[in-house]
Amino acid sequence: MTKVIISGGSGNVGQHLSTLLIKQGIEVGILTRNPRKQDKNAYYWNPDKMEIDPKFLEGTTHIFHLAGAGVADKKWTSSYKNEILESRIQGTRLIAQTLKSHSHQIKSVVSASAVGIYGTHPQGLVKEEYPADTNFLADVCVQWEKEAQAFAEMGIPLSIIRIGIVLSKEGGFIKEIGKLANYGLAAPLGNGKMMVPWIHVNDLCRMFLFLGQHPEHSGIYNGVAPHPASNAALTKFIAKAMNRPMFLPPVPGFMLKLMMGEMGGMLLSDQNISSEKIQEVGFGFQFMHAEEAVKEILG
Repeated sequence: MTKVIISGGSGNVGQHLSTLLIKQGIEVGILTRNPRKQDKNAYYWNPDKMEIDPKFLEGTTHIFHLAGAGVADKKWTSSYKNEILESRIQGTRLIAQTLKSHSHQIKSVVSASAVGIYGTHPQGLVKEEYPADTNFLADVCVQWEKEAQAFAEMGIPLSIIRIGIVLSKEGGFIKEIGKLANYGLAAPLGNGKMMVPWIHVNDLCRMFLFLGQHPEHSGIYNGVAPHPASNAALTKFIAKAMNRPMFLPPVPGFMLKLMMGEMGGMLLSDQNISSEKIQEVGFGFQFMHAEEAVKEILG
């Protein structure tokens, strides 16, 4: 692995992934709508207009595809739901079409997806062969993964990581709960018993690197830690790590749905997702339990 291109490289996971790769001595380039002239490894692309600078392929051996509008960034209006879907479909299609029309040396593609494909309340321990649900997020993931199969059809080893709740200091669950905990306002959601399929951002980035380096293990994998935690437990771990009290009653589910609409249902998801498959091919987690992950992030 000599040079990697990351789509979505300016996002939270993308930045952590770039840092990991650079530490490994790997050259990193990113696809961005606004490349700076002084950055020779930033390449223009605009999936909305299906425009891309094909120079990103020069010397590139691997692609890590993360790009897509943030699912929790805005309220789910009809227009934003369309943006969530199209940003993933168009971006994937643009990269695939560019590979088809230009010579390249791509040895593997690792693409993101999400555990949302299984729905909000899948039954039992969920492995990769579990059927897709029919709600909005599940449909987005199904279409995204289907689009990514274009890489495999070209003979390029393709791995897809169905990502869970990413724990990091810079964004996502810990950042949002931390804002509330800082004022003593942290509280579980719903009944607090929902299982949260979390993963430490460092382990997720290591998983991308592992699959990129091992194209013989191409396939679909759940990007979650071996031991999920309840929503109440995760919230408690965050408040404890910040030395803040947690005394408020749980936020009722109906209130979340009233305030956030369809997105509120996503926050009440109860998913016990298995990580067995990625472990069986040789990947080892550094953070197995949620409390140690939170301590490391907030320590």
